[in-house]
Amino acid sequence: MIGSAAAVAALGLLAACGDEQATGGGTGSGQTSVATGPELTGVQWGVESLTVGGKKAEPPRGGAYFEIAKNGRVQGTFGCNSFSGKVDIAGEKLKVGSLARTEMHCGDDFEDRAFAVFEGELKAQAEGDRIKLTGGKGDFITLKKVEPAPLTGTKWQVTSLLKGETATSLPKGAKPHLTFGKDGRVTGNLGCNNVTSTVTVHKDGTLTLGPAGTTRKLCPEDEMNTERALLDLFDGKVDYKVTHRVLSLTKSGSGLSASAAPSGQ
Repeated sequence: MIGSAAAVAALGLLAACGDEQATGGGTGSGQTSVATGPELTGVQWGVESLTVGGKKAEPPRGGAYFEIAKNGRVQGTFGCNSFSGKVDIAGEKLKVGSLARTEMHCGDDFEDRAFAVFEGELKAQAEGDRIKLTGGKGDFITLKKVEPAPLTGTKWQVTSLLKGETATSLPKGAKPHLTFGKDGRVTGNLGCNNVTSTVTVHKDGTLTLGPAGTTRKLCPEDEMNTERALLDLFDGKVDYKVTHRVLSLTKSGSGLSASAAPSGQ
């Protein structure tokens, strides 16, 4: 079940007082320097790698990513469960508060190790076009800015399903995905069978999916359950939202929500 996260303070820079100027120079000449860190808010960061105990690992599934809003609220995923919470930022220092997250069984320990690093006090350091977040034990997360993905033409791999307030784990090895073509066709896979349909994208943040046509393969029950849930998205209007590289699909009235990321992210 998803908990709620508190609002937090936004990132701010210390202002110079009186006649003193904020510079990168030394002291003793009427000047003072203000330590500032890399700009972290308003950007979606993809987790490129995680290094714990000197061992480097890359995120599984549809990728790991998060964004810290200007008001300090953080939302994202480390590859399976979604999380949200509080981050206070002062210069190059971050303080991560309590994080609420869904409780799906993920079948690997990458996100557990990531959560163990992404807590308490961290130091942010720019390294070229990447950001390194280092915890107190020396373990670190390497981040890289991710660019927005278009709705059409992107192969969207489903990363999570939510029915009402119940999060459903995706079967191990299943990679359901959908591609919305510019020609008004939808193709993909529902976790077991391939699917084709039609799509009309509206300017009000909704899209209309036609009836689903699928292949007829039988799969294990957990894969069929995923397929049945995704089939509920078809033959009607769906609310959609693309935030950087996260696609959210919600079927009004059914309580079904799906999140997806570009395949390979």
